[in-house]
Amino acid sequence: MYHLQKSDLRKKKASEALAIVGMALLTIDTAGTLMGQGGNRFLPLTDRQSGILLGLPSIILLFLSFGIVGLRQKIRITTVLLMAGGAMLAVSKLIEPTMGLILFLAVALPYVYVSLIASGFILIGLGLLRAIRRQ
Repeated sequence: MYHLQKSDLRKKKASEALAIVGMALLTIDTAGTLMGQGGNRFLPLTDRQSGILLGLPSIILLFLSFGIVGLRQKIRITTVLLMAGGAMLAVSKLIEPTMGLILFLAVALPYVYVSLIASGFILIGLGLLRAIRRQ
């Protein structure tokens, strides 16, 4: 019994850590892209480099944070960060091309662009599913 509780606590902490790091990376990537509009970047990365080095790992970490514990445990911070990360991903990918940002991604690679938006909505759905199942 004690071993199960200790294992569940480790999974809970790992899930929280992955969600926090994933959300931090996504925030840095989104802020860097939005600030790069005026040519003043706080990271020495292009949009492509930022997406590969910060954006994709953040999405993977958010999905992993859900996958470690699934729907079994009640982890409020993971649930909230899944929904917030999904909303940030989906909304930023919908808004950035209208501002003249990431046009290469939206025009030349539309399947990647649409899959990023879909990933955002999937993350929102996973967060909502966790919130509903928890009640």
